[in-house]
Amino acid sequence: MMLEAFKKYKAIRNMDIGEEGYGQVGSVFRDEHDRLWLHLNGKVSKRYAGELTPLIRRTGNEANPFDVDTSDLFTPFAARSRNLERHADFLCLDEAPLVQKEEKLTRTHVSQTSPTPYGEMLAPLFDIFMAPEILNEVLIRTSVPEVLRQEKPLSSGVILYGEGGTGKTALQRAIADVYERAGAHAAELNVAALSEKYIGSLAHNLDAAIAEVIEKTAKSGRPAFIFLDEATSLVMSSESHNSSGADYYQEAVDVLKKYIANYPDLVFSITTNADPESFDDTLIRDGRLAPVRIPAPGRSEKAAMWRFFLKKHEVFEEISEGEALQLADGIPNEKGAFISRFCKDYLARKKLAMETARAASGSLLESLAAGHFIGLDMVKKTLSLDTLMLDIQKALQLRPGKPVKAAMGFLKKSAT
Repeated sequence: MMLEAFKKYKAIRNMDIGEEGYGQVGSVFRDEHDRLWLHLNGKVSKRYAGELTPLIRRTGNEANPFDVDTSDLFTPFAARSRNLERHADFLCLDEAPLVQKEEKLTRTHVSQTSPTPYGEMLAPLFDIFMAPEILNEVLIRTSVPEVLRQEKPLSSGVILYGEGGTGKTALQRAIADVYERAGAHAAELNVAALSEKYIGSLAHNLDAAIAEVIEKTAKSGRPAFIFLDEATSLVMSSESHNSSGADYYQEAVDVLKKYIANYPDLVFSITTNADPESFDDTLIRDGRLAPVRIPAPGRSEKAAMWRFFLKKHEVFEEISEGEALQLADGIPNEKGAFISRFCKDYLARKKLAMETARAASGSLLESLAAGHFIGLDMVKKTLSLDTLMLDIQKALQLRPGKPVKAAMGFLKKSAT
């Protein structure tokens, strides 16, 4: 039986006939010919999360098996048709009926004179795997919809908190990329570097760095996204710091509060592993910076990561939902960084292992000197789900630190 949590978060392509859900931000696009497209790897949730999440219903297995309701969308997203037509992950809905939730009538979508390629701008966020309700909250709090529409930011930003390795940094950088693709500005400020430039000058250096970003926004008239990674010292209250560092860091916190309060074109994002109880209350009250917890990826998020990164790095073109869940169950204590790194290196490592095995001494140097080269196509022919699982288990055992025992049933094949 499918887990209840997975029902709330799955790829559009994996929806059952008759099932409906709300697509994540960016799951629906328009091309320059005003045709509607659906991103089949986009996620759906049972929870409605605002005007940027269209209702999607699977109607069958025919050529256009989805109905999409765009009646409540502020503006559908767009991308260039030449890019969409190259990929099987995008489905053109131009001939499909558009469902009206209230009136249950078909409708013709309204043509836009100058469609903007929103889908291309949002592309970095499709590498982020989080529950839609969490991702939606972060995008709203970082004013991504307003930046896409070239409007003024409505929010000041977020504090992303949670344990390490949950994707906080990757999410910040993806949002920064979206800002820049949309013609706005993004700047990463390194607290350690700002602290080291002059002893005791964190507040001064932070002030100067933010002022430099403001100068750019003043010239262009576009907002800026300023993100600080692992900047716990800038979100903690003075009571949470030890007595010797309280004044030093409080001056920097005061600089941050000054810009949040007086410069609405600046949107901030700060990541931290700290407990939210230690946050400076003046930073988060009155909607200044919204604390958003980023949890460790669950079973369904890990399964989606396996499917995405195995395909991205050309290990497997496609694996089934059951196989992806089986891979997710095999790494109960790992996060997304392990999956991404493993898939990225897998073919190269497998190739080198096969080349090394051709030398009697087991020496890669000897094998290469003898010209024992193996093509990636040959490597791929040897791959199967079982070999992938065995190699994952070996990777876990070879990691620095205490070896990790594989989960029970790790090598059990999914039922056919």
